[in-house]
Amino acid sequence: MNKSRIEALTDGIFAVVMTLTVLEFKVPEDGNLFSPNVLLMLLIYITTFVALASIWNSLHHVMTFIKSNKIDELILWSNHWILLIVCLFPFSTVAHAEHTNSLTASLAYVSTYLIPWISLIVFSQIIYKQYNGSATLRKRNLERIKIFLVFLLPGDSDITCLAVRSANSDYFNGNKLGKT
Repeated sequence: MNKSRIEALTDGIFAVVMTLTVLEFKVPEDGNLFSPNVLLMLLIYITTFVALASIWNSLHHVMTFIKSNKIDELILWSNHWILLIVCLFPFSTVAHAEHTNSLTASLAYVSTYLIPWISLIVFSQIIYKQYNGSATLRKRNLERIKIFLVFLLPGDSDITCLAVRSANSDYFNGNKLGKT
């Protein structure tokens, strides 16, 4: 398979997924675009967009280490696996935004975020071993692993988890802070 065809497919899928994610959000019936629920959905969308952009950037960077124009089946299917998970972002983002109290929706969202990063680490290791042996790629892999491990440390959470906690607080339920 030609490398440029895989890159074109990847770019197209990311473009569609990023667009579909924002199209899933609806304007509230009351028209209040600054309501806490709308702001929470916007924050979740921004987090998702940044996640998708960073995955695309990393995938693009890893592909630059393949010097050949031909891609073997292992690289092809590894890339497809990442794209499969990326295609789940619109679903998990909306589920997380609309069901902020659901543990299942939150786990689906976080899993949809983490699985591509794990896959990207494996993908870049495959490229490192098969195609390049570049010290730069190996160093980048170690950095990705460190970032991944820091993300998993107890007490660390992404910005959407903080937003969900805020949205579920007394303030957003109609009560002022400090009053019941």
